[in-house]
Amino acid sequence: MTSRRSFLGLLGMLAVSGAVAPTVVGCTSEPGSVDTSGLDLITTDISEPQRTLIPADSNDVPGQTIINLVYSGLVYLDEDGDTHYDMAESITQVDDTTYDVVIREDAIFSDGSNVTAKDFVDTWNTAVSQSLLSAHQFEPILGFHEGQKTMRGLTVTGQESFRIELSRPTAGFLERLGYSAFFPMRSEDKDKLSERGMEPIGSGPYMLASWEREKAVTLVPNPRYTGPRKPHNEGIKFVVYSSEEQAYKDLVEGRLDVLTRIPSERLGSFEKELGERALTTPGGSIMEITIPANDANFRGEAGRLRRRALSMAVDREEIAREVFHDRVLPATSFVAPLFGSTPPAPEGADVLTYQPEEARELWEEAEKLDPFEGTFSIGYNADGGHKTWIDAVAKQLRDTLGIPAEGQEFATLKELRKEVTARHITGAFRTIWQAEFPEESTFLVPLYASFSSENESGFSSREYDKLLEKAGQVQDHEEAQKYYTEAQSLLLEKMPAIPLWTTKAYTAYSADIVPAGFTWKPTPNYYLIHRA
Repeated sequence: MTSRRSFLGLLGMLAVSGAVAPTVVGCTSEPGSVDTSGLDLITTDISEPQRTLIPADSNDVPGQTIINLVYSGLVYLDEDGDTHYDMAESITQVDDTTYDVVIREDAIFSDGSNVTAKDFVDTWNTAVSQSLLSAHQFEPILGFHEGQKTMRGLTVTGQESFRIELSRPTAGFLERLGYSAFFPMRSEDKDKLSERGMEPIGSGPYMLASWEREKAVTLVPNPRYTGPRKPHNEGIKFVVYSSEEQAYKDLVEGRLDVLTRIPSERLGSFEKELGERALTTPGGSIMEITIPANDANFRGEAGRLRRRALSMAVDREEIAREVFHDRVLPATSFVAPLFGSTPPAPEGADVLTYQPEEARELWEEAEKLDPFEGTFSIGYNADGGHKTWIDAVAKQLRDTLGIPAEGQEFATLKELRKEVTARHITGAFRTIWQAEFPEESTFLVPLYASFSSENESGFSSREYDKLLEKAGQVQDHEEAQKYYTEAQSLLLEKMPAIPLWTTKAYTAYSADIVPAGFTWKPTPNYYLIHRA
């Protein structure tokens, strides 16, 4: 992670050697009206985005993937997680809680209008006042908790400058500005979110050419983008697949250029089959089973005992070996390793190890307090290749605890996430959380802070929130980590979710594609992908 001092010493944008955007034939200022005939589009796989393309109102990976290409922010993070200016000319830290921002004069939206300070301020205030999905990301800003339409900590100081005042010192705030929730929309679009969600006008390296629902999302280079992430291709077509196996077959047979999801059945063989065309890197994601607080079987002391029993009834190492071919690592906390570095295990982490006898004892103790009713179900999406491991987990729960356990299948990620975000789902559900920025709080705040709209477990603890606040106030990472570790011990006691594995990321390319490596998250560096 780049230190504050080195960040403020950056000299503008990071140049990309040879990055020249190709001319887009038929490009207009209207979103979704680009003629792509004759363009050599790079094809890749994706699931249908759950929500529309509003930067602060999306938290699913497919939607985030598109948003990160269509929009841009003050800064972006490179493959090492270091921060570089994108639309910012400068960000000056006045004191521990105050930042003065100057936007580049040549920052332009895809419709030709200038990006202004007012656009940033209005976009951020809209996210909070309308309680968009990622509104909690603005929590450090002065006025967030006051229930007003505008936050006191945001002040426009000029056409291209504004001031950010925080309610407290917040470690990693500059890195946070590279997350999509902070990407600006045009100020005039704050009352047109439903329209812009389908036809975005962004300031990123690409613009939307078309969105065929449940079929494909096509992007072409934005000729007005003047930032550092210059496209090296003529456009990208994200093809929606309901079957990972079909996507893999299309790659092998030359009908797909880039593959980002390897079927679980292929994890043991894909590198041998594809050779140098397959890339693997630590994933920065964690797989969990989330149990909603409103599930009657998991309330009170009986619920706490059952959550711990379920965790100890899963043999993570066996499933990692037999199902994932050791392509995942058993979770040792609620945080995934970032850049291959595993944080210290919190107190109580033994509940994440396979202990069948202890698991049965805890379940029986819970039964004496309040008998379990019904079936323990785990919701998952069939288009994500999750059935095999869900079935394996359910079988271990049946064998170890003697309870009815099974997967609850939803056809698509969109259908599953719709039920989860609306809080309509009954039973548990699988969760895979990818880091939003390179800091441990990216796992601990969104999923479990009481003020977070992305907290889908319903967990709420003032003690936990206070520990997160203390961690955010210190500038020394080791000191902050002590608070994060203590906060995780609270999670391990209550178990709002059951951490299972941390992941690796995979990408495979067709024979004529030049691999572009990964972003820090990691996802493919789409803008660098091109044909040999």
